[in-house]
Amino acid sequence: MSRFSRPRLESLTDGIFAFAMTVLVLDIRLPADLPLSSAADLTAHLIGLWPQTITYVISFFVLGAHWRGIAELRPGAQPATSGQVHLQMIYLFFVTLVPFSSSLVGKYGSLPPAVIFYAGNMIALGLLSIALRYKDFPPHERRGFWRVAGPHMPVFIASAAMSALLSLVAPDYAMLAYLLNIITRFPRQTGLVPPGTAG
Repeated sequence: MSRFSRPRLESLTDGIFAFAMTVLVLDIRLPADLPLSSAADLTAHLIGLWPQTITYVISFFVLGAHWRGIAELRPGAQPATSGQVHLQMIYLFFVTLVPFSSSLVGKYGSLPPAVIFYAGNMIALGLLSIALRYKDFPPHERRGFWRVAGPHMPVFIASAAMSALLSLVAPDYAMLAYLLNIITRFPRQTGLVPPGTAG
């Protein structure tokens, strides 16, 4: 009887789920030759994508639920709470949205709705990454939410919010707000690394 490596089978399973959940966002796109002359036009076309967006959201979380059902059966896996899994799925949802938001701001960065959509995506990723890091601490060791964030993430979130606001008055320069992130450093250890994650 053939013997297969369980870790390799699990890796293949994870890879297939990751690929399927990622390519779903490719169905959400604006026509390549779309003529847009105003922010109102772009907003109207983005709203018109709601059927594809709803299908994308449902399909993503259905696949996530199936993956979770399989992952729960794996022996010897380090346990994660239900709250951590839910939060991670929401975080990954916004990760898979990045290609669309990046493409949108790349093509229509002179229009506020594109900049605001991208900024919203970045703010969601920033807040969720802090929440995930916060959840990694045992309850009795948790510190303040923003202290867990470290020096970089609050600046990143602030730069995204500033970009969205700047797009309302000077959309052509709004993306420059992300240059604020240059002022932050990226220390390997900040003293706020959850137990067991320092390498």
